[in-house]
Amino acid sequence: MYLIIAAAAAFALLVWVGRQSRLGKLKPGPWIRQKRALIAVGAVAVAMAGVICVARGQYILASILVSIAFAMAGGARYRPEPRPAGAWTSAEIEAYRTLGLEVGADRRAIVKAWKQRMKAAHPDQGGSDALAAKLNAARDTLLKKR
Repeated sequence: MYLIIAAAAAFALLVWVGRQSRLGKLKPGPWIRQKRALIAVGAVAVAMAGVICVARGQYILASILVSIAFAMAGGARYRPEPRPAGAWTSAEIEAYRTLGLEVGADRRAIVKAWKQRMKAAHPDQGGSDALAAKLNAARDTLLKKR
């Protein structure tokens, strides 16, 4: 029982830290960058607890723990570190400017900005073909490496 409480508390702590870091309330540091590694280690620990429960004959508890471990491990995906500002080509910088984004914006921001600008620039909405083509080219330039 204590094992379940400890695993749930650790999971809740990691979820809280993740949400706080996404909201920008936590200062970035090496421990935030290692969050995915900590989640993966926690997932292994929870899976080991599930194996111990199987050995003791507690199959329902084991299935719950193993499910939690898989959920934790599935959320610990690799995300490449953003490139430094000097690593962008002039075409990429121009594409960011065309979409009205800061250099280094992520995929979601690129797609969102493209959709917003295409609402007004699309030829069916009274926009020009040239502007729509420029927005499409900017989007393609930025998403080709992602």
